[in-house]
Amino acid sequence: MQAQYLLRFDDICPQMNWGVWAKIEQLLVKKDIRPILAIVPDNHDPVLKVHTPVTDFWERVRAWQARNWSIALHGYQHVYVNRNWGVMRLRRASEFAGLQRDAQEEKLRAALGIFERQGIIADCWVAPSHSFDWSTVELLAELGLKVINDGLWPWPHTDGRGITWVPQQLWSGIIPRPAGVWTVCYHPNGWSMAQQERFQRDLEAFGSQITYQDEVVKNFADRKLTLSDSAYAWIRWLRHHSFPQIRQTLKALRR
Repeated sequence: MQAQYLLRFDDICPQMNWGVWAKIEQLLVKKDIRPILAIVPDNHDPVLKVHTPVTDFWERVRAWQARNWSIALHGYQHVYVNRNWGVMRLRRASEFAGLQRDAQEEKLRAALGIFERQGIIADCWVAPSHSFDWSTVELLAELGLKVINDGLWPWPHTDGRGITWVPQQLWSGIIPRPAGVWTVCYHPNGWSMAQQERFQRDLEAFGSQITYQDEVVKNFADRKLTLSDSAYAWIRWLRHHSFPQIRQTLKALRR
């Protein structure tokens, strides 16, 4: 079986880099690719404010959803409130992990409320900086958001809460991988011309292997996490971290 690739674009908000995005969107439409778009419902992060905000942002989001592109809830305001690693332990910055359950629920309800008022249905959850905790997961299940795009496993799986975890393991672009489902996470706000050209080449080279989230969720709705999945994820995780970070995680797990 060939590797399958999902394309995910993070930090979509009214103040994003619309010049770069226009070229990306043109290619996606031309190639009939259905990406995951991680939308910040109420952006307050100055780092993401790289363009004069467009006034028709939500109209654009509705048009993307009408094309059957997957719309992800990308946090609430994309503002980090602590240095908590969360369950993924990939980045030490969080908008959610470590907060009291009621504080997290307030943020999630506010974010989903914005989507609802704009006529948008959240197809999955994408946490800013991959940082969320088990309270976040429980709340997502209760609020009906049953797909999380995160994790370093080679294959998706569905947990005991009925949440399907679609892994996200690549960042710099599409590269040849063994059989599995591989989500490539892009942050196009700062893309150079070289990065835009590489993206176009990747679509040409791997276009036949690019899939979409609805299909993946349908195909893996009944699959459970395996020991080999977990072992693979640990190996991938170790490659991401320095020795002090690994030691800190092992100490935390022993508590």
